[in-house]
Amino acid sequence: MPEVISAKGFDKIRNFLEFDEMYTAPIHGFKNAFEYWEECSSLYYLKDIKIPTLLVNACNDPFLTPHCFPVKEAEKNPHLFLEMPEQGGHVGFIEKKISGIYWSEKRAVEFISDYL
Repeated sequence: MPEVISAKGFDKIRNFLEFDEMYTAPIHGFKNAFEYWEECSSLYYLKDIKIPTLLVNACNDPFLTPHCFPVKEAEKNPHLFLEMPEQGGHVGFIEKKISGIYWSEKRAVEFISDYL
């Protein structure tokens, strides 16, 4: 998308703020990274969840700091179930003993089965 962004300065990016400021925000029509983060956050909708919903955030997610986890929101909403396993990375949740199945997929099926 050379008409929207440039590769100039890519080698100087050192964090998510710089990346989102240079690429993510302009590609999606936001004026800067902060507007992108604000507008795209699901945090504001968690209080309105009315059906049982499982939200999984691994504690070792390299993209998230502990203050990103919606612990208070989950405590306030009886329909929101926040699980924070120690491992899982950003979207990994690989379970080595079960060929081809991710832990998160197995956990989602278990959660849905509990509420059918």
